[in-house]
Amino acid sequence: MNYHFKHALLNESEHFNSEIKASSEEEKTVRLNVYRNNIYVSLIDALADIFPVTQMLVGEDFFRAMAREFISQNPPKNPVISEYGDDFSNFLRHFEPVQSLPYLADLAALERSLLMLTNSPECNTLEHHEVSAAFEATTNPGDLLLGLSPCCQIITSNFAIGSIYQAHKIDSQKSINNLPINNNEHLLLSKIGIYGTFYLINEDELGFFNALLQGKTLENAVPDSEHFDLGATLAKLIEWKLLTHVTEITV
Repeated sequence: MNYHFKHALLNESEHFNSEIKASSEEEKTVRLNVYRNNIYVSLIDALADIFPVTQMLVGEDFFRAMAREFISQNPPKNPVISEYGDDFSNFLRHFEPVQSLPYLADLAALERSLLMLTNSPECNTLEHHEVSAAFEATTNPGDLLLGLSPCCQIITSNFAIGSIYQAHKIDSQKSINNLPINNNEHLLLSKIGIYGTFYLINEDELGFFNALLQGKTLENAVPDSEHFDLGATLAKLIEWKLLTHVTEITV
């Protein structure tokens, strides 16, 4: 019975009407629509909370209409409403009315990832003095293994989704017309404090962070580039509190 009730609510079906006590079919439909509307409003509000920048870009009215279409095609799989919307970015990739905004799906995926990081467990990271002590204790820094927080993720997009996100977070009225939207961007995501956040990184830093995530030593992780500044990059890792351990490999 619960399955048929949920199916009727989310698919606008009248198959459940026979289970509803009322004096007429019209009254049954009205009663069911009250529940249906409450469910849709709750789910649309949840999506608006999860994807605030996406909503800002398309406008509230359009977003809510789009969200309703998404809900009808993708009903919740679990009761945790704050984690709803895992298929939203994929939905946007194929939703015809937003194809003029090709970056929208990647932006929604970024917002979703930040939410999941915010909901993830916190982990302990090293302070500056602890990192300095580890480097001072070794005779060969190249043999050091730098462990990054398990919260770390790297996202690469063909569009400037990080810049778009930051612009709208800083000033919701700011136009993105002057942003290089079609420039690809690399983002390093992690959880800082209690919130998921991200940093824009360049091509060399991308290679370096990927190598660290693969467990390579410092010597093997440093990219072969004259533009890469190891000291500045390590300072970022310390400032961003992303290092969980610095250990030296033993033969």
